[in-house]
Amino acid sequence: MKLHHITAIFKKTAKDMFKNKRQLFFFLLFPIFTYLFYYMIPDQHDVFSVMYLPINVLFCSLNIMAAVIAEEKEKGTLRSLIFANIKPIEYFIGTGLFVLLATLASCALFLPLIENMEGIEYLIYFGLISLSSICSMILGATVGVVVKNQMAANGLCAPITIVIGVLPTFGAMNDTFKNVSELLYTTKFANTVAEIIYNQAITMDWKIILTYVANFAICFVIFHLVYRKKKLDD
Repeated sequence: MKLHHITAIFKKTAKDMFKNKRQLFFFLLFPIFTYLFYYMIPDQHDVFSVMYLPINVLFCSLNIMAAVIAEEKEKGTLRSLIFANIKPIEYFIGTGLFVLLATLASCALFLPLIENMEGIEYLIYFGLISLSSICSMILGATVGVVVKNQMAANGLCAPITIVIGVLPTFGAMNDTFKNVSELLYTTKFANTVAEIIYNQAITMDWKIILTYVANFAICFVIFHLVYRKKKLDD
């Protein structure tokens, strides 16, 4: 694995992203919605931050990662990169690093709407965003490997986003859904975000750590099994 290969992929992904205004807009979509509701319904702005921030992390990381890989495959540039001795791990790290930083930047736009955050809370905030983004990007990379084009990637990402993104909300309303949603990293992230926004005591115990570790392992195993069958340039 060579650092200059990863750097080259990072720069290429950034350059392509700034050319693709549609994908770039996705990083601003949910922050824009949140600000609109903030000014339309100022008394309830916390509710919309709690609602949209977790979905923003999931949407940016999963959908964009899948779309970038699928677009590269569709254009044939991915095969060219592999022929140029770019290893798949270098490609995934370079692309994922840009998506992660872009997701963090997108989530930073929510900060002016979150009151009374203090030092350690910023660390927890961006730390959990990073962990959630990594799990989501692995799922996005899996989708990107499976599909043939960007349209197919969007179609496959939609149900995945709905299931693991909306389930935490259903879990808050129904005990059956709650038992399932508690197993997901998206639920742990959404709960911690709510605690930060509502100025509650932040719960950081072994269950949260175990959930993230288990979800990461499951996502990685799924990706590994899919990649062994499909490969990056199939």
